[in-house]
Formats: sequence, C-alpha cells, structure tokens
Amino acid sequence: MNIDAEYGKADTESSAVRTIGRADSVQQYLKMIDTAFRDICPPNNKKCELWYRGQPDAKFDLIPKIGRKPLNPGLEIVYLSKFKSLAIPDVQCMPSFPIPDDSAAYWHWLFLMQHYGVPTRLMDWSRDAFVALFFSIDRALANTGDDAAVWVLSPTKLNEAFSFYSFVKPGYIPNIDEKPINTLFGPNGNALEIKKPAAVVGPINNPRILAQRGVFTVFPHIKDIVPLNMFDDASDYLFKISIAAESISFIKEQLTRYGITRFSLFPDLCNITEEVNLQIKREGQLP
Repeated sequence: MNIDAEYGKADTESSAVRTIGRADSVQQYLKMIDTAFRDICPPNNKKCELWYRGQPDAKFDLIPKIGRKPLNPGLEIVYLSKFKSLAIPDVQCMPSFPIPDDSAAYWHWLFLMQHYGVPTRLMDWSRDAFVALFFSIDRALANTGDDAAVWVLSPTKLNEAFSFYSFVKPGYIPNIDEKPINTLFGPNGNALEIKKPAAVVGPINNPRILAQRGVFTVFPHIKDIVPLNMFDDASDYLFKISIAAESISFIKEQLTRYGITRFSLFPDLCNITEEVNLQIKREGQLP
C-alpha cells in the first residue's frame, strides 16, 4: 500500500506545533517523551496522561483516512454498508446492524472497520510510547532520507473543548458508547462550532487493541475535516518528536532487543512466521 495514501501527505507545512527534537536512539526518544510530559502536563501532576501516535513521515498531517482527498466523511455509510455485507460470513458474535436507536452497534462496526483498514473518522493512538515508536519506523524507509515522527497528545487538554456532561470536570475522556459522543459525532450529529476531534476510549473488541493499548480520536462528521495539528491552539495539547531517518535501522534493532516486535503488537496467526524466524535466528539455530 502507498504510504502517502495510508497516512495522508501534508499539502502545506504543519502548524506551529512544536517539534521537541530529533531522536536517533530509543534512549534519546524517551528523554524527549519526558520533555513532552513536563511541557504538556500541569506542574506536579503525576497523574497526567499522554497518548502517542507514530507516523512514517514527519511531514504527514494528523487526519483520519476518510478525511484524505478524494475521500470525505459522507462516504462513511457506504463503506459501512459494503463492509458489513462482506464481513458477516467470517465474523462471529458481531453487533447488530446500526439502526437509529442503536448507536452502540454503529460505533462497534466503525471500530471493526478501523481495525481492518477501512476508511473511518477514527484515528489510532496508544497509551504506550514504545508502541508509537514501533509504528513510526515499522514502515518508514531509511533510504528515503525522510524522518519519521511520533506525535504526543494530551487527551484531557484536547477534550476541554467539549462539555460531555455537566457533572464531570473538563477534559473527561468518554467511552465511544456514551450518548454525548453519538450526539456530537454520530452520522446525524449536531453541527459543531468547534471542528476538533475528541479523545475517546473504544471497545476492546480484538486482541490487537489490547496488545497495542489502543485509544482513539474521533473526528466530526463534516465534509472538510481539519487535521488535528492544524488548529490554532494545537501547541497547547500536541507535540511532535522526529525520528532520525539515518537511525531507523538501529532503533528497530533496539526495539527488537527490548521485546517490541510485530508479533507482540499483532498477536495473531498472520505474524507467527516472522516471530518464529526471529526466535530461531536469536537462538543461533540457522546454519
């Protein structure tokens, strides 16, 4: 698959989101994560949460697949219909087909689509900084000379833009099944004055989400989605760490040494061959 199509090449330079630095090792990367924590999180707040997203090119915007031209969110119901008709024979215990009074089923289908690479308004993040680093370099090509990137997000600061409930503090991170999410972001959701996405927790409906500590941002159902890094206040809740192109191979070796492999993040039969070969190589069994 073309990486530009998968992640969305930026049409313009990214906004004034700060790039913390350029990491050439896992150790340097972790130091930059600590810098991001100090800069984003309130002083002396040890409970502050950060989310991470790796991308193979530092110039790519933060925009969901269905928001990248020539696609648009209006096609979501078309993708949903086609996906459901093809997926039913191969899937057990699926939610019922989305209907107006069953918003939970609609969102569960959307998350399943996201899992299998069908365009949606969802964007994957992780609570694990190592996971994001792996994804930033897993498909990056060192010989192109392009740096990869890990984006660092404060989900609570992002969600201060929304009032999901009157009885919770600003910055609440809702589950996708909660009614305010469907009211604001559902296919028939109210038009938002604020065009931002919200940080949400989704259903743990497959082993990959669990292994990758997956969390999400959901973008509004509007025709022209604005990339997360292009909002005027993006620097309040978002930072970027560049991953040096010339160090990609070295960092991959480091992550493998630390147990961060494709099989550890995609624990299914499709990736067993790679893990078997890796273990045999490590044990020195090859002639």
